[in-house]
Amino acid sequence: MADDLFKGKRFKPGPAQTADHDSGLAYRQAMAGTTIRISEEEMIAAIDLVPPLPTVINSILAQVGSHHSSAADLEALIKKDMVIAGRLLKMVNSPFYALTNPVASITQAVAIIGFASLRSMVLAASAANLLVKDLSAYGFTPQGLWKNSIATAAVAREIGRQTGMTSQESEEYFVAGLLRDVGMLVMGPLLATHGISLRRAHDVDNDILTRERKALGYDHCWVGDRIAEKWRLPRNIVIAISRHHRIPGINSAGELRQLSVVLVAERLVYAALGGVVADHPFDCRLESSLIRSAGIDAAVFQQLVDVVPGIITAADTSLA
Repeated sequence: MADDLFKGKRFKPGPAQTADHDSGLAYRQAMAGTTIRISEEEMIAAIDLVPPLPTVINSILAQVGSHHSSAADLEALIKKDMVIAGRLLKMVNSPFYALTNPVASITQAVAIIGFASLRSMVLAASAANLLVKDLSAYGFTPQGLWKNSIATAAVAREIGRQTGMTSQESEEYFVAGLLRDVGMLVMGPLLATHGISLRRAHDVDNDILTRERKALGYDHCWVGDRIAEKWRLPRNIVIAISRHHRIPGINSAGELRQLSVVLVAERLVYAALGGVVADHPFDCRLESSLIRSAGIDAAVFQQLVDVVPGIITAADTSLA
């Protein structure tokens, strides 16, 4: 069955990724005939309703990429929020890590899975409450955004590991994959309010950003960029959120690689129906230029194909 998921037209070469500097409001001026269903004021108000990140999470995000933080610092932060600490231990003991013996303490978790991985899992544990909204307008299954996001994050981390990136870099890919679609938290309820479904029908050639803009005049990357600004996220995560569907040509080599890794990871997960129904609206094509930008060769790609179904199965049980 795994082989069937990754054969055929889903991964055929498609058009190269293009720069997109007209995300969101600016795009409205170029969309002749577009029906704008909500006002700018309504959109900003909806974004304002997104809750702030917990203080402990902001502190942890500020440490991403830092060489001065330590496991002791992270452990002290986690212990300030016992809800997150409890959810973290639940996730570490889930099929995601398939540990032989259960982990009973934060200290033990640090020792077993490592500092960088633990930090990523803390963020995932905190994001779990945010990413469980009903987003059926996009074709997500119940809790589908969470399942899709955690699976994409895990695949992005696996790409980093398989392509020779450091543990720190691989975990940064994890965080980028986890948070890339936060804009859907605002877009999804608005679509539902207006009775709009973006699941595939006749316009199968339109990508998700075009579909969103036609429906509401905005897209989830533009909205996500505003949420990232509200949350004061680090630059590399902001770029992943705002540019992961259309990669502009102005990024540094490191940013281009991260964007490519996140895009490859999400398309692999979408192709394997991770958290989505069969007629979801998301692109599953993997262009050769995109795969090269992610640093993936044929051998690594085959390894990814082999591990993706297991990652999705683990994601399905991660909130159980």
